[in-house]
Amino acid sequence: MIEIQNRKRRAGAGDSVSVIPAPDSFRVSETTSGDRRPPAAELSTFVLRAFSGAHDTYYRHFAWKVVRKHVSHGRPKRDDRRVLEEVIIPFVLSRFEPRTILDVGRESYEAFYNEFFVGRELWTIDCDAIRSRFGAPNHITDDVANLQDHFPERYFDFVLMNGVFGWGLNGREAIERAFAAIHTILSPSGVFVLGWNDMEDLIPVPLDEVQSLKRFTPYLFEPLNGTAFKCSTFKHTYNFYAR
Repeated sequence: MIEIQNRKRRAGAGDSVSVIPAPDSFRVSETTSGDRRPPAAELSTFVLRAFSGAHDTYYRHFAWKVVRKHVSHGRPKRDDRRVLEEVIIPFVLSRFEPRTILDVGRESYEAFYNEFFVGRELWTIDCDAIRSRFGAPNHITDDVANLQDHFPERYFDFVLMNGVFGWGLNGREAIERAFAAIHTILSPSGVFVLGWNDMEDLIPVPLDEVQSLKRFTPYLFEPLNGTAFKCSTFKHTYNFYAR
């Protein structure tokens, strides 16, 4: 196990993550069966309403500047990457204030994601050694199922796994081990975001059949009006979980 110094005080076992109710008309199906998402105008209004305080506004502009530095302006508003980079990440930074972050899986287009977490302890992990160049300075080349070999329990405040399930993480046993490991290393007050494609040929195991995923509690993610959100591109879906 990697020696990790200056570990911050962890929340107690009795701590909980607040769940903020959203109107039924805006709620997205927890099972993500079907394409139930609010119209773009309503979504934009709800996102702006969710990012209400000065702290939220700061991180929304911070994320926007990071994205504009590295990405062209041509992407559609409901693109899955834009939802992640301009809605999910800034909201997590503002409301959860994570000090320890784990990003599972890295591609070339994600190399700039390190800039979202400047001043925080960011780790990346990927089973392909060649992708280490896209990771954080703290990078591990290993299978996500082996996370517990590298980190203590309840260490991470924010775990992101985007584009790994169905894209390399395919075996039932490996999937069970991976989600079990993430649950173990997620702090009691932390959040886990899972990004995956809701397409038949990219679902190695239906999520409702993954037993280790049932250890988590679905988290109602306020800006996207539900515990899951399906984007317009390739049925890319984000699921939100608390420990």
